[in-house]
Amino acid sequence: MDKVRLGLIGFGTWARDAYTPVLQDSSLADVVAVSARSDETFAIARERFGDQIAQHTDMHELLADESIDAVMIALPNRMHASALEATIAAGKHAFFEPPIGYDEPEICRAFATAAASDLVLQTDLELRYTPVMQLVAQKAASSELGDSLMATCRLWCSWGHGGGEWQEAAEAQGFFLWLGCGYLDVLDQVVGAAPLRASVMPGRAMNGDLMDHGWATLEYPNGLGQFEMSMVAPEEQEVSIRVTGTEAEIEADLWSGEWRLRRRDEAWTRGVAACSQPIHGFAGIRESILSFLECVRTGSTPVANLEVSRRVHAAALACMKSERSGETVAV
Repeated sequence: MDKVRLGLIGFGTWARDAYTPVLQDSSLADVVAVSARSDETFAIARERFGDQIAQHTDMHELLADESIDAVMIALPNRMHASALEATIAAGKHAFFEPPIGYDEPEICRAFATAAASDLVLQTDLELRYTPVMQLVAQKAASSELGDSLMATCRLWCSWGHGGGEWQEAAEAQGFFLWLGCGYLDVLDQVVGAAPLRASVMPGRAMNGDLMDHGWATLEYPNGLGQFEMSMVAPEEQEVSIRVTGTEAEIEADLWSGEWRLRRRDEAWTRGVAACSQPIHGFAGIRESILSFLECVRTGSTPVANLEVSRRVHAAALACMKSERSGETVAV
């Protein structure tokens, strides 16, 4: 396959800001169809991809087009499972946003449907694709840090100041299914295993019943993980990882790609493993999308494959249950 013939299911802000610039720059795919609801959205799609793009108000019409090889799904969370299941039934490769489903029954059903398919199905866990996250994972997997003891992922941002149109849906789903998968995946990339137990200390300040700051502690077979977050911090966003072992520790900023490593009784060694520039949408999105297209072209398995996605969703569900129950939850 020389070029992937691609359809976009949903063309809202995220698809426009994150997907579109990458696809416009790429020689790996042609965007040939879009499924959306409004004439205004179709006008933007024509502006970005040309007047020849096919326009569908029903995603099933897009999926029925036998010339389309793959789709990218950018819909509200409540529509993820049904859209992915319809895509698989139509025999299209899929790039989809987490979570794979809105709640636990939907998640289990969607994974069962996906597991029975031989299509390329990639979850957009874009932080996993950042060069610096790959470097951290390699260091953790090698003997360089010694035995891993603890990994901490930190999200610090002001996204929760003032709420937004997203708040009602986010409150209903809970932070860990609504937004948490990508950050729990940072821990997963370091440890390479599902957690055994999860315990969450939630805080709620400005966004109703939504956890907008707090901690999640996860016990893994080979160490501990922690996710600390605040959506109501006054500072600009930070996404970082720190891994501590018996012989060394490493810290990294996933946006800038800056990292530093310190061995026992030695000074910090520093370096940069930056994402390709400019960053669209979020760190790692370009690398994530281009990897998906290459997997479709070659038939290879994505880095963010179903096994990875299943582990991350298991962690998110356990954290959600712990947040709501106030108890430690077994995975």
